[in-house]
Order: sequence, then structure tokens, then C-alpha cells
Amino acid sequence: MSRPSLLSRSLIAAAVASGCAVFAAQAEEFSWQLSGGTRHAEAANSDLDSWAIDGTYYMKPIDDSAGPYALASFLNPTTRVSAAASRSDSLNDVLDDPTAYTLSGAYVLPGEKWYVGANYAKSLVDDAPPVFTSDPKGYGVLAGRYLGANTTLELHLGRSEQKTTLTCMPPAQACIGFPFEFELNTDSVGIDVFHVRRFRSLTYSLQGSVVERDNDVEIRSSTGQLMPAVAGGGSIRQYSVATELFPTNRLGVRVGYSRPSDFDIDSYDLAATWFFKPRVAVQFGLSSTSNDEAPPGSSSHSRSAGLRFIGRL
Repeated sequence: MSRPSLLSRSLIAAAVASGCAVFAAQAEEFSWQLSGGTRHAEAANSDLDSWAIDGTYYMKPIDDSAGPYALASFLNPTTRVSAAASRSDSLNDVLDDPTAYTLSGAYVLPGEKWYVGANYAKSLVDDAPPVFTSDPKGYGVLAGRYLGANTTLELHLGRSEQKTTLTCMPPAQACIGFPFEFELNTDSVGIDVFHVRRFRSLTYSLQGSVVERDNDVEIRSSTGQLMPAVAGGGSIRQYSVATELFPTNRLGVRVGYSRPSDFDIDSYDLAATWFFKPRVAVQFGLSSTSNDEAPPGSSSHSRSAGLRFIGRL
């Protein structure tokens, strides 16, 4: 199955975003935000490409004249609905590339102080071989409050589920004892804080989050018997901080860092967003992860680069 090149997908995304800007250039407010982008990652001696598109509809039109364009939806809280789709390279040659779909939304209560939201995600594997089935999905809820006009505190709960059944492994004589069923369930709870400040002529944002994930793994044999020797689970706590500087309303530069509590893994990201037109922007991002606990002979570093175009109308 042939795939569009990274450059061609970027050009398509640019055309979509530019088209949105043509219709929105004369408007003082916007109700839609559409974006599309691509990402290239290098990890474990492998190159992986992915693309993503998304759209958000704001029930109440948003005025972006109060501050940096990138913060318009934060500074003007309103009920919204979003949908997204993404596709990435498969990690092996057995499966076709998986496609993920996400539907999410948030409802801002009267007074614009409290808001609640929910999300649902589902992944599909096209042309999966008959010996393999998988149905990953996830869902979550959130509740947040504006502590003044420039600060939010948010609590979110989530769960992801993935059940994979392997009915056989070629050659045929290797199918004795199959099928095997792998089930991975992950429950998460997290707290996010987001704050915007202005120092003289410079606007900047500060963000911090803590997420705790509990993983439960079960593997069952062809007889349905649980195999405790290879099953298990555990908890991982992830800490993240980020800041974004806005030297002008059109330009934002973001730096982020995250690290789990029990592993020597450091992740960094850097992104720049430039609204070269009031209703169209380009975003370029870099990320890098260093794993000092990687087994000998395996890759301890991974990096990725992404390009995204944003259009509003």
C-alpha cells in the first residue's frame, strides 16, 4: 500500500489551512479552527511517519483581539466540540498502519467559571491478517475551574483498553496452543494547572501537570487460563512542566519537559507557532527523549520533528 510522502502531506495541510484563511480573513471573530500536520520520528533505528487532522467548533464566536492569537480560546472560554483523526506507521510489517479517531468536547457552565468535558478515542487496523485482531479504545472525563481570568485548575480521569487476540503464528505447526489473548487496561488520573501572565510587553504562560497511570496486564492461554507468570501491572507517575513566551501576539515559543517518577527517562520538546496571517498559522515542533535505563544494545534516544498548519474561520 503506497503512502503519500511527508512533503506532499504537508502541502495538502498547508492548502487546507490557507483555504480556511481566505474565507475568514474579513471576519473579526472565528467559530472554527482546523489544522493538519505531519510528524517524522526516529527511534530504535527505525523511522516512523504520521499525520493528523482535527477540527474544533466553538458555540460562541471567539474574539482574538485580547491577547496572543494562540491563547484566544483560553482567554474566551466557551463550549466547544472537537473531532480528530490520525494515522501512523505500523511498528512491524504484519499489520497495516493503524488509524485513530477522537471525539471530544467541553461545556462551559453559566458564569464561565466551571467547565466539564469528555472524550472518546478508537483505533482501527485496516487489512489486519486473519490471525490477529485488536480493538484499542479509550475514554475520559474532566472538570475544571477558572481561578480568575488567567488561571485554570483541571482534574481529569481516563481509561484505555486494548484486547489483542493472536490465533496463530506461521508456520502452521507453530499454532499449537493458540489462541493467546493479551489484555491491557490503563486507568489514569491527573491534575493540570495553566496560568497566563504579562510582564511589561511580554505575555507568557506557565503549565504544570501530574498524571498517575495504573496498568493491568492479563495474558490468557487457549483454554482461557490466566498466565500469572507473564501478567502483571504497575503504576507510573508522570510530571510535566512547560512555558510559552509570546513576544508578539502572532508568535509563541514553547519549551516543555516531562519525566516519570520511577524511571530515568527525560523528555524535552520545543515548538514555535507563528500566525503569519490573523487567521492562519504554521507550527514547527521538535521533541527528544533520553532513556538511561535502556537495555544494552538498544536505542536510548529518540527524536521527532513535526509541522502543523492552523486555519480559523
